[in-house]
This record gives sequence, structure tokens and C-alpha cells, in this order.
Amino acid sequence: MFRPTSLSGKTFHRYLKIPAHPSKIRLQNIAGKKFFSNGLSIKNENGVLFTLDANDWITRIMLMEGDYEDGSTSLAKKILSNGGMFIDLGANFGLFTCIIAHNNNKVKAIAVEPNYKVIDRLLHNIRQNGLQESVQVVNAAVSNKFQLVTMEQPATDNLGTTIVKPGIQGLLSIPSCPLEFIFQENNISHADLIKIDIEGNEFDILENFPFEKYTIKNIILEFNHLSNISFSVLNTFLAGKGFKSFTITGEELLHDQQAIPENNIWFV
Repeated sequence: MFRPTSLSGKTFHRYLKIPAHPSKIRLQNIAGKKFFSNGLSIKNENGVLFTLDANDWITRIMLMEGDYEDGSTSLAKKILSNGGMFIDLGANFGLFTCIIAHNNNKVKAIAVEPNYKVIDRLLHNIRQNGLQESVQVVNAAVSNKFQLVTMEQPATDNLGTTIVKPGIQGLLSIPSCPLEFIFQENNISHADLIKIDIEGNEFDILENFPFEKYTIKNIILEFNHLSNISFSVLNTFLAGKGFKSFTITGEELLHDQQAIPENNIWFV
């Protein structure tokens, strides 16, 4: 369970938990901006430390509930308990990367994150957990080809909703590359686990990936209303590559009427 490390953080945490009242959201946003301009620090019982934006939606969930995607991160940590290569696509502030690599020097991680707004947080969290030798950060997007893409953040209070779209559609464009390029440039032939959370574009990066050339043992893939294909199409495609689909709790997924905890599917 993650808890704030400072007195101001603990006070802010207590305020978030009080019943709703007029102007509560406005007041907590003002407090978050005023008292945590350098970020709000939280730590779990294992010593994993994050400094986060106090007014970001995921931070609020972690403060209110003590964790975020706990089942998925626990599964990922179990998969890589004996070490291995981890590729984190859509790393955000480093939730999966830092939890998995913490106190496990046999893990090598590549954290891929296109959003310039969160890169400083990601780098800081890697450094403060002493993971500089274990993690490489790639500040780029991953898509189905080399191209320029434009970032959009539909929910202004949630950096995790950032999505990239092909083409030069706004003030800032960033480079995007195929997943295969990440393997090539890092001279790796396999990944023990790839986590993919890129707001609906997950299938696009897998569709043309040369599975016959590189070995991927496990995939934890976000699947929800933003996904641009059906579960049936996704499952059939990956079944053709030798994968079986499960929930993060280990229940085999056979159809889209089954519950998908944390909106994550585990392909093995």
C-alpha cells in the first residue's frame, strides 16, 4: 500500500478522504498546486518511492485506495521475479517499471513514454529508486511505422489519457517508431514481458510485429472501450502467434462477456 511520506502529504490525503462538500474539488486542486509544486511523494511497504503530480487523477486514486492496478503490477512482478527483459510501452511516471525493477537487479527494463509532460517525473522516479543501471528510458511513441505523430490529452487532469495520432495536427509533433525498432536498437532477441498501455492503439503496434523473429513470452495489454478492435479479433490474432489469453488473476479468457479486471489482459 502506498502512503504519503511527508506531513503535508498525509494532511492532503486526509482531506481527500473527507465527505464531499461544496467547492471540495476546487479547494483540493488549489492545495495540490500550492503545496506540492515539486510533486507529492508516496512510498509502499517495499520501499518503492514515487513523486507524483498531486492533481493528477492516478495520484488521487493511489492516495485514496493505496494502489493503482495492483493486480496487474503484482502479476508483472511475479512474472519477472527471477529477472528478465521488460518493455514498458506507455510507462507514464514509471509505475510498472519501478515496481518490477525495485530490489531485482536481474531485471532489465526499457521504459517507453512519448509524453514530454511526464518524462521528468519518470526519470526522477527511476533515479530516486536507484534504478539507473537497470532501466533505459525512450522518449518516443511506438506505432506501426516510422512517422511523426501528435499528442492529445483528452482529460486535462489525467496524464494517463494521453494518446498519439498520426500526422502533424498541432503545435508539437514527436517521432514514432515500430516496436521492432526498439528490439533492434537495444540488440535484444526476446522479451520476458511487454506491458502495453497506449490508449487504444495497442493492436496497431502488434499487427505487423515479426513474432517469428523475436520471442515475447508474456504480454499485459490494456483492453477497454478505447480499443480499436474487438476482443475476438485481438484474441484470434494472438492465438495465431501462439498465445493464450487470461485475466490478470489467471482465469482463461474465452469471450468478451467475461469480466476483465483492471482492463488488462494477460497473454502467455
